[in-house]
Amino acid sequence: MKVVTPKEMAVMDRHAVAAGTPSIELMERAGHACAEVIKVDLDEKAQIIILCGPGNNGGDGLVIGRSLIEDGYTVHLFLTADREKLSEDSQISLKRLEDKNIPIRTLQDDADLEDLSLIMKRATHVVDAIFGTGLVDKEIPASYNRIFDLVNDFDREKIAIDIPSGLRGDIGLTIGKGIFADKTIVIQNYKTGCLLNDGPDYTGDTILIDIGIDENSIPNEKYYTQESDLKFPQKRKKNTHKYDYGSVVVIAGSKGMSGAGILSIEGALKSGGGLVTCYVPQDIYIPVVARAPAEALIKTYDCNITSDDIKHDRKKVILIGPGIGRAKNYSFILEHLLEGSLPVVIDADGIHHLAVVVDSLKESKTPVVITPHFAEFSKLIDVPREDILKDPIGYGQKFAMEYQVVVVLKGYRTMIFGTNGEIWFNSTGNPGMATGGSGDVLAGMIAGIAGQNVNLFEAARAGVFYHGKAGDYYAEHFGQSTLTAHSIIESLKYVLK
Repeated sequence: MKVVTPKEMAVMDRHAVAAGTPSIELMERAGHACAEVIKVDLDEKAQIIILCGPGNNGGDGLVIGRSLIEDGYTVHLFLTADREKLSEDSQISLKRLEDKNIPIRTLQDDADLEDLSLIMKRATHVVDAIFGTGLVDKEIPASYNRIFDLVNDFDREKIAIDIPSGLRGDIGLTIGKGIFADKTIVIQNYKTGCLLNDGPDYTGDTILIDIGIDENSIPNEKYYTQESDLKFPQKRKKNTHKYDYGSVVVIAGSKGMSGAGILSIEGALKSGGGLVTCYVPQDIYIPVVARAPAEALIKTYDCNITSDDIKHDRKKVILIGPGIGRAKNYSFILEHLLEGSLPVVIDADGIHHLAVVVDSLKESKTPVVITPHFAEFSKLIDVPREDILKDPIGYGQKFAMEYQVVVVLKGYRTMIFGTNGEIWFNSTGNPGMATGGSGDVLAGMIAGIAGQNVNLFEAARAGVFYHGKAGDYYAEHFGQSTLTAHSIIESLKYVLK
């Protein structure tokens, strides 16, 4: 399933029209499909308010209103702009309403807003079809702020069409105020603004509808991960041994952060890694041995360790970074690892040390995946976090392609950037996973999966997906507030069947 920017969606629309589907027909399909979704939660006492803006998003709202009224529901239709300002297709939809003598009001002044406020007191649903996905960095007229306030104060179900009004469809940041929807009905394809930054908080639950537009009509390498897209887990052969499923070497931990390595070990083991060897500093060796899984091998190192020092391990992949701290210089070992041929996963403090030798990536032929959150990525590329938030796709894609590394840019909808420009938005996970150690588990999972003869890009996609799915499993059964890194580890056995 592909993810598109508003501009890409507009091009897809034009291709559909050029292929023989009139644009008004696309509006009809969208409106009727949205109405079918809305009807699922309605009963005979339902009263629905539909707020329609001047563009085609408002036209979709007009079709929704006509469809619901024809099915016998009570609907209050409001235009948020003068009729003359409506788009061409919205004018046609308005005419079809008027031909059926369906009343529609226009919100022109404070008196109209008072009427809307009174109707809201007895309404059961509000449908936001004011602005579509085409909002850019342009100020919204102040007259809409009162409408947004009224909708946000509404304490029953708020449904947005395609994207909540006030939210930019490209980067998921609001332009001033925006509508917080309980549910968003997304038309045809997820828009990048639904998934980035504030998008998930404003969209609420999302439901995708298909109106028959070909997503392959334009070149686009942005995807929304589904389990069917993944090549892991694979069925195991009977005649195998532990080394067939990867020998993972983990370099992790420091005084005060001994748990990071343990969580990474468990992430690697529980995702199917055949053997995990963890190198830790001498001063935390005893507490790590006492707490680490019995299946893991624990060895010691100093920060001058090189790939030669671990050459006797039958390793397939190396993970470095969880909890190693920033007090010592680990750039030396990173340079040595990047001169080798084994896949390397660089996480957490490892990314801090990578920034010192980042140009080594350009000389390296070693497969590498880095797993930064936005603050770590900001320091790595020396770009303010606020700038990255305005173009996370551009910055992530540029770095992955320039340095030929897989980038796992962590967030609510984590993005995985491939070295050829492809981008995958993860579809699993929940806010309860914003907890200490969650990233250590993920890094271990990616390394553990990569060790099973899975290339790093595939391992990153699968690790992120099942990490989130394990968190979702726990949250569904026990809630988000008690979710810990160990909750994710324990839940893997239910999602990695």
